[in-house]
Amino acid sequence: MHYHDKQIREQSVELLRPVFVHILCNPTMDLFESCKQDTWQLIIKSNNTTDLQIEILLWLCTNRADTCIDANYRVLELADVALLRRDKELCTSLVPFIASLTVQLLEYGHEPMQNFCTILNLFECCHNYIGNITLLLMAEIILICPAAYLRDALQICTVIVDTMPCHVILFNTLAASLLKWLAYPSLLCSDALVVAKELLIKIMSQKETDSGNGTISNKMLLIFSYSNRYIQFYMELIRSIYSLKDGTLSWMDNLSLVSIDLRYMCKLVLCGIFLHSNDPPVVQKACYILVQIAREINSFSSHMLSLILYKLTKTRDSSTLKYLLLSVPEFTMTKENLPIVIHTLDTLLNSGKPLKYFAIQLYLKALEKEPRCYRFISTALMDTMEKDRSWQSDVACARAIKHICEYRPEHGEELVPLLSQILNRCVDLNSGAASALALDSISALCKSTVIGIYSTWQVLAPKMRKEKRTVVLESLCDLFANIPSYLFRTSEDYDKFIDDVVTHLWGYTVCDDARVAKAAFKALKFYQVEHITLRALPPSFLSGIKIQLTPGKSNDENSQLMYSLQYIPGTCWIQMLKNINRSILSAGGDLLIFYIEEELNGFRSRIYTWPQGEPQNFKYLPERSVIRAIGEYLRRSDKIDQNNYAIAVECLRVFAHKYKKPLPNIKWDFLKETMQISEAAKEYSLSIVSRHCQISNSAKLLTESFLSMYTSISEAGRLLLEEKHIVFYSNLEELCQAIQPANLKQFLETSIHYAIDQILLNNQSNFKSSLNDKSVNLFNHIMSSYVTALKNNEIQIGNRTLLTTILEEISEKVDLTSKYFEKYFMAVMELLIKDVDRMTSPNTWWVVTPEKLKTAVAIRIQSAFKGNINAPFAWLNELVNTTESNPEMRRYLLQSIQKVHTDLRAEKSCDLEMQKDWILDFIRHIDALMIETPDNNNNIIFYCDILFVLVICLSGMECFLPEKELLFTSQDVRIRLFPQAISTLIDRQIWKSIARQIMKWLNYMRNSSLPDVYKLAFQSALILLRHEEDYNAEWKNYLSVKTLIEI
Repeated sequence: MHYHDKQIREQSVELLRPVFVHILCNPTMDLFESCKQDTWQLIIKSNNTTDLQIEILLWLCTNRADTCIDANYRVLELADVALLRRDKELCTSLVPFIASLTVQLLEYGHEPMQNFCTILNLFECCHNYIGNITLLLMAEIILICPAAYLRDALQICTVIVDTMPCHVILFNTLAASLLKWLAYPSLLCSDALVVAKELLIKIMSQKETDSGNGTISNKMLLIFSYSNRYIQFYMELIRSIYSLKDGTLSWMDNLSLVSIDLRYMCKLVLCGIFLHSNDPPVVQKACYILVQIAREINSFSSHMLSLILYKLTKTRDSSTLKYLLLSVPEFTMTKENLPIVIHTLDTLLNSGKPLKYFAIQLYLKALEKEPRCYRFISTALMDTMEKDRSWQSDVACARAIKHICEYRPEHGEELVPLLSQILNRCVDLNSGAASALALDSISALCKSTVIGIYSTWQVLAPKMRKEKRTVVLESLCDLFANIPSYLFRTSEDYDKFIDDVVTHLWGYTVCDDARVAKAAFKALKFYQVEHITLRALPPSFLSGIKIQLTPGKSNDENSQLMYSLQYIPGTCWIQMLKNINRSILSAGGDLLIFYIEEELNGFRSRIYTWPQGEPQNFKYLPERSVIRAIGEYLRRSDKIDQNNYAIAVECLRVFAHKYKKPLPNIKWDFLKETMQISEAAKEYSLSIVSRHCQISNSAKLLTESFLSMYTSISEAGRLLLEEKHIVFYSNLEELCQAIQPANLKQFLETSIHYAIDQILLNNQSNFKSSLNDKSVNLFNHIMSSYVTALKNNEIQIGNRTLLTTILEEISEKVDLTSKYFEKYFMAVMELLIKDVDRMTSPNTWWVVTPEKLKTAVAIRIQSAFKGNINAPFAWLNELVNTTESNPEMRRYLLQSIQKVHTDLRAEKSCDLEMQKDWILDFIRHIDALMIETPDNNNNIIFYCDILFVLVICLSGMECFLPEKELLFTSQDVRIRLFPQAISTLIDRQIWKSIARQIMKWLNYMRNSSLPDVYKLAFQSALILLRHEEDYNAEWKNYLSVKTLIEI
C-alpha cells in the first residue's frame, strides 16, 4: 500500500483485498490478535479504503463470545479514527452499530464500559436523527445491564432524551426498561436509580412526537444494517411506528398472529405502546400480546408484571383496570413473582365488597397457573364466608369452589363443609345461584370420585324434593345427567337409585316451569331407554297404552298388568309430545332423536333391503320402537285437525334429523299429504325424502317430482323465494348419490344463479347489510354443500362432472375475487386437479379477460398453497407467463399469495415441512430459468418477487408493515424485508436443515445478471446468515466474491 510504483500503489487495496479479508473475517479465530489489530490499523488509516472497511465490518462474525469481542475491538478502533477525523457521517453510523454490539457483549457476559465511553464521545460528532434507533438499543441494554454499569448506560439515555428528537412511543419504550429497575431496586445501583427516576419523569412529560418520519438518510448506517439484525429489525419497527397514526390496533392484531420469536423481538416497542396509550382497546391488546410473550418466555414475566402494576396506578378507565387486574394472576408461574401477585390480591381482598369478590376470581386464575396458590384461595374463601353472609358473597365463593372442584378435585374433600354450609344457609330466591353452583361442585366431585353420588343423594334428597327455585332445579338436572358416567360401589342398589333419579327427571318434564322441564329433557338423554320403567313416566304419558283387560279384575289389577311390561310402548312418546308444554316441544323431540339414534345403531343392513317392495307402514318394527311410533303417527294422524299440527311438525323434525344411518324403509307417499300442514312441515318432509332417496324408491320419486318444478320459470321463482332449495342443499351429498344428473341439473343451475343474482343485486342497490348477508349466507351454504358432496367418492361420476361444470361456468360469469364469493374457492379446492388445471389454464380459453385471469390466479394460488399440489412453482408457471405484460395482474398475483398465507397463519394450519419444500421448489426453478432463459430477466425478477413475498409471509415479517398493501405494491419494501425474513426463518430449528442450500443459492444469486437492487438483497440475506454453523465450512467461497457496496 506504500509501494514506490504509483500504479501498483493505486491498485494495492484491490490486490490485497483477499489477504485483508482472510485475516480479519476468518470466523475460526486462528490468527493472533496483534496480527489482526495491525492489519486493521493499516486499513483504517489508509486512504481510499472505505469500501474495504465496510466490507470487512459487514462480514465480521459475532455469534460466539470470542468473535463478538474481536468484532467489537475492530469497530471501536474505527470509531477512534472517525473521531480524530471528525467524520460526522461515520460517527453517526457507528453509534447504533456499537450499541447493538453492546447488547451482544452483555449477553456473553462481557463488560460494556469501553463501548459506553465511545458512544458518549461519538455523540459529540454525530447527527441527532439516530435518537430513535439508539434509544431502542439502549432500552435493550438497560434490561440486561449489570447493576455496576447501569449509571453509565443511563448517562447515554439522558443525552438522547435531552438532545435528540424521538417518537413518544420510543421514549416510553425506554421508560418500560427503567421500570424494571425501579420496581426491583438494588443497593448496588442506588445512584443509578436516582438518574432513572429523573429520566422517567422527563419521559412521562413527553406528550408529542417529533415531526419527522423516522427515516434515516445516512447511507453508511443503512449499509451496516444489512449485516446487523438488531439495527435492521428496529429500523423497520421505527418506520412502522411513524406510519401507524390511527392504525395501532390493527397493526397489533396482525402482530399477535406471528410466531413467538418475532413477538419477543417486539416486546419493548409493545411495552412503549402499552405505557403511552390511553385508548382502552390499544392498551388491552398490547397487554394481551405481552402476556402471551410472558407465558412462553418466563424470563420476561417479572418485567411485564412491574409494567402492569405501574399502569394500574395511572389508568382511570374501568374496563382497562379490570383487564389489567385479570392479567396479574398470569404471572404466578415464576417464583419471584408469586409474593407480589399474592400481595396485590390480598390488598383487593381487604378492600370494599365488589373488589373483595373480584379478588376471589383473581385467586382462581392464579390457581390455574400455579397449584401452590391453593392455600391462599382456601384461606380467602373461609374468611369471606365467615365474615360476609350476603348472597353476593355466597355466589362468589360458590363459583370459586365449583372451579376448584372441576379443575383441582384433589382439594375437593376439604371444600365439602363449605358446600354444605352454602346449601344450608342459601334458601331464599337471591341465593339460588349459590345453591345451584354448589350442586355443580358436588357433580364435579362425584365425577372425580372424591365423594360418592349414592350417599350424597341420600343426604341431598330430603332437601331437593322440596326445592322450587328454577336455577337450583336446573343444576340438579345437570347433576342427574352426569350420574350414568359416575363410578358406583357394588354394594349400592344401583337399579333402584337410577329408577329414583329417572322418576324425578320425568316428573320435572311436566312441571309448569319450562326451564326446568327443558333441563330435565336434556338430562334424560344420558339415560338409555332400557333404564326407564313405565312407573317412572308421568301418568299422562301412559294413556295411549293398549292392554288386553282381564274380565273380573279390578282397575288396580289391570294397571299392575300394564306396569308389568318390560319395555316402554312407542305410543307413550306420542303422548309425551301431546302432554308437555308446547314451548319445550323441541326439547322432547331432541330426546326422541337420541332414542332413535340408539335404535338405528342396533339395526343390521338387511333391514334396508326389501326385494318385494317397500312396506306400507312401520309395523314390522317392534312395539317399543320409537321410529314405529312416530312413523305411524305421521301416517295415520288426522291431517285436518289443527290441534295435531304442532305434534306432527315436531315428529317430522325428529325424522328429518341427520342420523348416522338412514331410517328403515317405508313407502313415503304419506308425506305428500303431511307436507301440506305448513311450510315447516314441507321443509322437513323434503329433507326426509331427499335424505332417503338413495335407499327408498318412493323417496326418490318424491324428490325428483319436486326437483322437476325447477324446470318451470314461474314455479322455480316461487320456490326460490320460499327458500325450499336450502333443504335440498343440506342433503346434496345424498342427492348426488341417488339422482341422475339430468334430474339435478336444472335445480342446481337455477338455484346457484339465483343466489349469485341476489348478491349482485343487493350489492348494486346498496341494500341493507342484513339482506346482503342473507344472500351471501345462502351462497356460502350452497358452496359448503358442494364441498361435502365433492369430498364423497361415492357420488355419481355424472354428478361430479355436473358440479365441476357449474363451478366452471360461475368462474366465467362472475368476478369471484369479490369478498362475497370467498367460499367458492373452498368448493374448487375439492375438484380433481385435472379439472382445476383445465378451468384455470389461459391456454384453453378462447378469450383471456382480466376477470377470468383474476379468478384463475386466485384459484391456482389457493390450490398451490392450500391444496395438495406438490410443486407450486409449476402450478403458477403458466399464469406468470400469461401476465408478463400486465403489471396490474402481477400485483394481484402477489396480493393473492400474501392473502393465502395470511389466512393460513390465522387458521394456524401451516405445514412447516411443506413450507420448506415450497422455498426449495422456487429456488430450483429460478436456477433453471437462469440457465434456460438468461435474457428473460423480467420473468426471473418476477419469480424473485414471488419468492420474496412467500419468504416474508412465512416468516411473519409483513405483519410489521403499517399497510399490508405495501408488500405487493412496493418493490422496495419486498427487497428491504427479504433479508431479515430469510434470516428469521433459518433461525427456527425446523429450517436449519436447508440453511446450507439457502446460503449457497444466495451466493450464486448475488453474482447473477439481475439488477443491483436484487443482488444487494441476496447479498444482505447471505451476510445475515453468516452466524449459521454452515457458514464456517464455506466462508472462503462466500468471501471470494467481492461485496457489492453502494454509498
